[in-house]
Amino acid sequence: DGQVARIAVADNGIGLPEERSRLFEPYVSTRAKGTGLGLSIVKKIIEEHGGSLVLTDADPLDDSGQVGARAEICLPLATATGIEQAGELELAERGRDSDG
Repeated sequence: DGQVARIAVADNGIGLPEERSRLFEPYVSTRAKGTGLGLSIVKKIIEEHGGSLVLTDADPLDDSGQVGARAEICLPLATATGIEQAGELELAERGRDSDG
């Protein structure tokens, strides 16, 4: 148990802002027309599924030395038992809904 799926994405863009601790706060944006909701919503969804989202500086992708941003998402892998239990719960709920 305890196995996770790890997804990492990196770029060689402008990197993370100095105030990176605020990136997950709602309505905080570095873009003029941004709402500042994207990262906070994504992080909440990931955490509701038992996972985590971490943003860090990326290693340079080429010889330019430009450091971009790196996002790493970790999500727990579903077990066969967990999937079976979820299916049984769904069937029980459907039966209860059709009874009345």
